[in-house]
Amino acid sequence: MTAKAKALFFGLTLFLIITWALLLFNSQNWQDSVEQVLVSLRTTPNTSLDQVIPPTSSIAELQKELPEVDFDFWYHYAQPDNYRINWTCAKYPDPLDLQLHNYYWQTFLNANVTFRLYAAYLDKREAVNSSSGHGVVRILATANQSDNEFPSTHCQLWFVGHKQPIVTPISEYTSVWVKEWGLKPLLSYPHILSCPVPNTLPTNLAGSNPSTVSLTSQFCEHASNSLRVHYETSNNKVTKGIISNAPGSSVNSSFSEVKTPLNFGVCLKAFDFPFVDISERLIEWFELQRLLGATRIYGYVYQVHPQVQRTLAYYEHSGFLELRPLTMANGIPRLPHYLHLLLKNRLMVKRLNELIPYNDCFYRNMYRHDYMVNVDIDEVIMPMGELRNWQQLLVADGETTRSKCEFNSNFKELFMLQNTLRHQNYTKENVATKCFHNTRFSLTLHNHYTLKSLPNSCDRRFLSTQIAQMQHYKDTNETTLHPSKLIEDRNIWKFETDLRAAVKHVWKHL
Repeated sequence: MTAKAKALFFGLTLFLIITWALLLFNSQNWQDSVEQVLVSLRTTPNTSLDQVIPPTSSIAELQKELPEVDFDFWYHYAQPDNYRINWTCAKYPDPLDLQLHNYYWQTFLNANVTFRLYAAYLDKREAVNSSSGHGVVRILATANQSDNEFPSTHCQLWFVGHKQPIVTPISEYTSVWVKEWGLKPLLSYPHILSCPVPNTLPTNLAGSNPSTVSLTSQFCEHASNSLRVHYETSNNKVTKGIISNAPGSSVNSSFSEVKTPLNFGVCLKAFDFPFVDISERLIEWFELQRLLGATRIYGYVYQVHPQVQRTLAYYEHSGFLELRPLTMANGIPRLPHYLHLLLKNRLMVKRLNELIPYNDCFYRNMYRHDYMVNVDIDEVIMPMGELRNWQQLLVADGETTRSKCEFNSNFKELFMLQNTLRHQNYTKENVATKCFHNTRFSLTLHNHYTLKSLPNSCDRRFLSTQIAQMQHYKDTNETTLHPSKLIEDRNIWKFETDLRAAVKHVWKHL
């Protein structure tokens, strides 16, 4: 008999003796005791535990690959302390058993509904915390249905230092889509799933926040999904940066004396420019956003041209841009030619997936900024007249409790400073409009406006075109603007000196 076989025989014999002793003297708790024996045996040098749990250095690499799975929580707390209710009930999910889907999504099946889970966030805004103060965990997900009844679902909320999950039912399934826009089978419809943190928590959890959340169809079910719960507190607000750092920047001082500077974040849908270099347009747009008052821009990437990647890397390095890779919820692989073709020809699929980055951007950063702005890179919310930034624009409006929207005006497709011709008429309300989304009250966002707000908050309203307009630089292949319908609009020229200096500064460093 080899040494390895002898060691295995000895280990099995020891296991049987200990198990028999436990059954004889402590039959009431035999299941938990056997589990402890298994854990102790697995931690001996002769086992493969060192292959199951990676070294700490690998944890950081795993976090980069799957950013929404909290490997650190599993490694330091859930696995070594054996988080679960008991032997057969609600065991903390092992990361190797998760139902991963297309890199950044996880699958949860309940009855006839297929959920794709993207990310989770703790919502403790004042408008939410009127009663318990513990907040609500919001899960951004898609479902293969919309406007139908959902099966009962349980949320397992896991805390550091508490071995058993706090189990609570989903209280609300909020659609981020309006059925009048169209419903087709087999598509992925975005939703916000709400898991309220109970009013009463164990005393050892006083002041604690959930670290991860899992969904199950049954109370004791072992979950096969796990999302870290994001909570960027209001103490982590991004440094305010209304004025560009580029040489030559200036601002009209008559509007700049404001007691509390407002903080603006800008959200972009996923970049899909694999074959075209749009660096020139992108730099001009980024620098104009900075001049207008954007504190930071948040972008997502499907695929981009190498030169565009270089430009984005520059803004990432400067701290003005945060980028996240993205895949589509329905499982479409990130293949440049195929994905680009699909996004061009399946507009409903494209529009449904655009709502994921916009809402993820909002919830990740709602404590960092006073307002979030959802725009495309051919759109600019432009202050009118002597107003030179968004801070001055909202001060001029004088009302701060709602989301603010601007009427859309279409420009012909040229570089922004060169283009001064626009359509003489604005679009109607809610048509191609863009908004400042108030982070205190918004619940779900569409590309163009807040879809749903928190209770007891005001609905969105439109700003006067005397103080703001949304300038949309349309491709002339998409819309025909007859010369008789065009008027001169040189409002952007007030930024010419600063914008040229800022763009030149970037090109010099690139």
